[in-house]
Amino acid sequence: MRYVVSSTLLYSRLQNVERVILSKNSIAILSCFLFDIKENLLEVTASDSETVMKTSLELVESSQDCKFAIDAKKLMDILKEIPEQPLTLDFNPNTLQLDMNYQNGHFTVQAESGDEFPLPRPAEGESQEVKLDIATFSKGLAKTIIATANNEARKVMNGVHFDITPDDVSLVASDGHKLVRYLIKADTAGVTTRFTMPQKPAAILKNILDKASGEMTLRAFGTGNAVVETEFYTINCRLIEDPYPNYKGVIPQNNANVAVLDRASLISAMRRVMVVSDKTTTLIKFLFEANKVTLTSEDINYAQSAEEQLVCQYDGQPLKMGFKGSDLLELIGNLQSQEMTLKLADPSKAGLILPSEQDEGTDLLMLLMPLLINN
Repeated sequence: MRYVVSSTLLYSRLQNVERVILSKNSIAILSCFLFDIKENLLEVTASDSETVMKTSLELVESSQDCKFAIDAKKLMDILKEIPEQPLTLDFNPNTLQLDMNYQNGHFTVQAESGDEFPLPRPAEGESQEVKLDIATFSKGLAKTIIATANNEARKVMNGVHFDITPDDVSLVASDGHKLVRYLIKADTAGVTTRFTMPQKPAAILKNILDKASGEMTLRAFGTGNAVVETEFYTINCRLIEDPYPNYKGVIPQNNANVAVLDRASLISAMRRVMVVSDKTTTLIKFLFEANKVTLTSEDINYAQSAEEQLVCQYDGQPLKMGFKGSDLLELIGNLQSQEMTLKLADPSKAGLILPSEQDEGTDLLMLLMPLLINN
């Protein structure tokens, strides 16, 4: 059986699909790609039992249908060293031997039976379907995923929550200290549903969407699965079953003290004062007063401290608050606007972080809990 495929096209598609595969597998064949060839189409599947990812590409030449599994790492190590050219695959279904021939040489490797590759039952039953613009969704996922937790005790916090209504789609993530909510205004054809996607498939999805365009289809099944389809990829993942906390209830509505700052200047000042902050907490104290904010940090164990002032527009009572500098930097580094807005209440309540200008059809909101300080 002979098949011909573009070496770089195959490699680029496998790079994304490979992200699903675990470095160590209790089921050995899950370290493989499943190649399923039907007529002139090659479908490649990778799985870690919880998440299944597929891609398909057209072959230049195909003799007949076949199915086999091939070690993913070995194949990737071979392909990354082969420049763009036709790659010929000769497969013997009796011995499961695969010969890969290219311009200057060839490799012979042993494949495995494709029938041994375990695939989960396909998502079945009633589903809710939404179509979304890839560019907008990708941007929201990238901004949201940074707030996911790594908490074995509360696994639902380790994922990205999807809150879909007839008028919008909200992506939400929180680790209990910071929260990001990215709302996309969209006609979902009357769909109302909620579910939480684990961090791993969400990160894989983000990666493939960064290089995609057009429209994607998102389906949520009552059996606890979600399927995302783009032009070249399909991801089927198990969802986190635990209910997501009431994120809307923790978003403050009456933070009356408002500061508008130049984002780049604030980032630079924070990086400077954090050099001498306590390495455990990276605590930075902010004193907001009319037309200025003063940043201070210290590490009493090494008798070192720093202070810096920035000009800002501030409307409110003089207020002193403390934030974990590393968390605040991560959030404001996730903004793209020249200016940013901080909405504050008092030193014990969460602060809101907003871009000065929202992208059309979206609404980004970030929240950070303060660190208590001694005045």
